[in-house]
Amino acid sequence: MTKQSELAKMIANFGADSPKKGEVFPISRVTKDPLVRQTEILDAAQELFLASGYQQTNVEDIIKKVRVAKGTFYYYFPSKEAVLEAIVARHTKDMLAKARLLLPDTTSPLERLQLFINLFYKLSFTGELGLFSKVLYKEKQGELINKLWRKTQFIIIPILIPLIEQCNQTGLTKVAHMQETIGFFVGIMASLLESISPAEFGHETDPNIVRNKIEIAEKLLAHLFDAPPGSIRLDPPSMEAIQ
Repeated sequence: MTKQSELAKMIANFGADSPKKGEVFPISRVTKDPLVRQTEILDAAQELFLASGYQQTNVEDIIKKVRVAKGTFYYYFPSKEAVLEAIVARHTKDMLAKARLLLPDTTSPLERLQLFINLFYKLSFTGELGLFSKVLYKEKQGELINKLWRKTQFIIIPILIPLIEQCNQTGLTKVAHMQETIGFFVGIMASLLESISPAEFGHETDPNIVRNKIEIAEKLLAHLFDAPPGSIRLDPPSMEAIQ
């Protein structure tokens, strides 16, 4: 076959494999590990929530930033709120992992319990969790904040229950109803954090008022765990940390 005839054949066959009318070729999609894709969505949503606010960010914004189809988003998360819950859960678990590493085995069970409470308190208004709290308080998302705190209760159970059980075994605390106690613990901590976060946004700036609120929380926690009076102490946050 001459070069001219080969060229003519190529021209004649050009487009022969193109889709017929009404047919489409399947689009090649980049497949990723589900955990990687989920993390990408969470990271993009977190950036948008902190930059633009939770209320001002919609699902379309997240999809556009991640560059995925809407169906892909809803495959992993049923709603924008579910994304926020996953972000907060991720940071709470990271926070607890840090707290677990910082709990020494050489101290008494009650001292470890107090250290955990202080770490939980501090890490709740610093870092990423603190930034999200500011965004939600600024938007007056009270109902959503309460919902997120209730979910936090289930995340802290694996580390808090063993600490309380150790205190019970040594007679330092007398907690009879574990699940109910943890629920009240989360409620007290949430109330304390909210009490230094006025609805106008920002945090309480008077150190005396902060100290008074912390002292009330200390008494409530000691009574909750049936621990000796004054045995639960909370370190007051620095004004730089909560502003």
